[in-house]
Amino acid sequence: MNTADCYQILGVQKGVSQKEIKSAYRRLSLKYHPDRNKGEKDDEKFKQIIEAYQILKLEEKKKSKRSEVDIAYTYTEFWKQYDKKVTEEQFNRVNFAGFQNPFGVNVPESYSHNQEKAPSQISTHVILYVGLGLVAVWIILSEILK
Repeated sequence: MNTADCYQILGVQKGVSQKEIKSAYRRLSLKYHPDRNKGEKDDEKFKQIIEAYQILKLEEKKKSKRSEVDIAYTYTEFWKQYDKKVTEEQFNRVNFAGFQNPFGVNVPESYSHNQEKAPSQISTHVILYVGLGLVAVWIILSEILK
């Protein structure tokens, strides 16, 4: 069954929205449902309606999938072109040596504002074991006080 037949079976024109297709499917499926009608012609018509709707729904999914692929391709191509134009040199040209400290403090050149002091292992272990000890005491007390 081709898509033109599907549109004809559902009684909609080609190019209508998915919402209108779904509406036509629901209307016709209620009309020709085997529980409402006992005729064999109605049963066949119901099967055709279901098949037509599924084919049109699948076509819509394929279209949206193609557009998603196109968007992803366009996105990657944009960034490829952007990366060709923008190199790291453009970002490394800034020289902060020319700035003066407004507060009059002498700061060595190697100073970086986002340097962090490495945490000591002793303080990490103390925090860990004190926390574990407190949890153990809490468990013991909760068992005793039951």
